[in-house]
Amino acid sequence: PLLPAAHGDTRGARGAAATRTPSAPPPAPRAAFVAIGDELLAGRTADTNLPWLARALQARGAELVRAEFVPDEIDAIADSLTRCRAAVGESGIVVTSGGIGPTHDDVTYEAVAQWAGVGLSLHEPTVDKMRAHYEPQGKELNAARLRMATLPDGARVLETPGTWVPIADVRGVWVLPGIPRLFTQMISANVERFQGDAVEVVTLYTATGEGDLADALRAVAEAHAAGVAIGSYPATKSGAQYTTKITVSSRDPEALAAATEAVRSAIDVSDAPLAS
Repeated sequence: PLLPAAHGDTRGARGAAATRTPSAPPPAPRAAFVAIGDELLAGRTADTNLPWLARALQARGAELVRAEFVPDEIDAIADSLTRCRAAVGESGIVVTSGGIGPTHDDVTYEAVAQWAGVGLSLHEPTVDKMRAHYEPQGKELNAARLRMATLPDGARVLETPGTWVPIADVRGVWVLPGIPRLFTQMISANVERFQGDAVEVVTLYTATGEGDLADALRAVAEAHAAGVAIGSYPATKSGAQYTTKITVSSRDPEALAAATEAVRSAIDVSDAPLAS
């Protein structure tokens, strides 16, 4: 489990008070994720966008604070957007995936428009890009395909090299396709908008079980500043060369070093999996 450290005096490895006065890093950019699709909830399709997004954001110093999976239903999507917007605040970004194709069950644009209280209109620059993409293939821009260019009014369109598909940014809600190849391509092209101080992580290993180290680990977490998170994870694979993996993470290098040293002092750990 992940143990966010509690407020309190920072302690050194052996209990001596440590003086640490540098200003804390600025708050991390916050994001939430909404995966949309009946096929996800039915288990017919496995989502890979969430773990990829979480790693991409952490690498940029941003924090994914909420994730939801919802069906292809307008009200369910709009309700999820309300919850996720509340979680990230006005300056945060909510990323959606799925539901922007040409068929009847692709209702994400309609849901976002309902949530924002706006209408839907053809976005002519997107239509132009679609035409350049489809006409050389001998495919017409029929009503079904034009649904994919019918965006919520007032959307700011973020472009991605190599694809006509837009990211429609509606009041901080980014609407993306669910296809993993496109999702990762489009987020990668715009990920600089999620820039914060990168999180550094120290990983330690121990032969001690979680039940035996829990009290010591909690004491360390409670003795260190809130900018540190400490997690413990039992080995899940047969033959693993450790019993428990411990992670210490922070955006503050000094806080990270102090907390890591405290873990080393409290628990018998190593920097690598134990020798077999």
